[in-house]
Amino acid sequence: MSVHAPPPRVLKTAKIKITTKCNRSCDFCIFADGAQGENMSPELFSTILTRLESLPFRQLHINGGEPTVHRDFPALSDTARTRLPDKVMVLGTNAITLARNQRIMEATLRSYDQILIGCDDEHGNEDEVHTVVPRLCEAGKTVVVNSVLEGISPTRLTRLTWLCDKYGAIHVTNHVHHIDVGQPANELRGLCDRYLDQHLMIEMDGSCYRCFNAMAKDDSEFTVWDADFAAKVFAPRSHHYRFCLRCHEYSDSGAARVPALAPTV
Repeated sequence: MSVHAPPPRVLKTAKIKITTKCNRSCDFCIFADGAQGENMSPELFSTILTRLESLPFRQLHINGGEPTVHRDFPALSDTARTRLPDKVMVLGTNAITLARNQRIMEATLRSYDQILIGCDDEHGNEDEVHTVVPRLCEAGKTVVVNSVLEGISPTRLTRLTWLCDKYGAIHVTNHVHHIDVGQPANELRGLCDRYLDQHLMIEMDGSCYRCFNAMAKDDSEFTVWDADFAAKVFAPRSHHYRFCLRCHEYSDSGAARVPALAPTV
């Protein structure tokens, strides 16, 4: 019987949180500190790109906080685009600065392939979203507008649906309101099936989690400073994060060890 080597592992998405600053102060948000937040230094951002250059991965997702309020957003975006020319560049934003600052819009058009926009009543960004979606779509960008159903009025939801239909954007709705908003604790059994997607989130201080919803500093698995960083990205994981207990997106994969070990025969 012939033995076939398992296919090489490929990271789906690397997400860099470049700021905890935001131009909104949404009650539900666990990822931003309003105007009191901090920006990632260009030096750390460059170090992270160097680490990522050693990995096989598909998408680079720039997020925050609100990444467009980072004072060096254009420069960081251009640097990432130049150093990782074959990656899909994704921006997560509330679109407020995009609509109000031409320099930020131009940087986004230069560097990003996909723009993901959160829009609901608490964000208070409906006018800005209606401003930027036509321009982004006409520039050939993939635009996804995400609305939390419990957080948006039926009238605004209808207008967003119309907007996306007209310009070719994707409108998605869900019930996810980030982490721990009073829901019952999850019954944690197998590891979350999202681990199987192999996402990597890199925090403001260079700490790393293989989950986009990471929020507990004590749960950091490794850092970009580790000499064996690339190996740790693909190392098996066999325990839950602390925040899995309260995560809306937790779904039991049935797997006790992720990623699963390749068969030996």
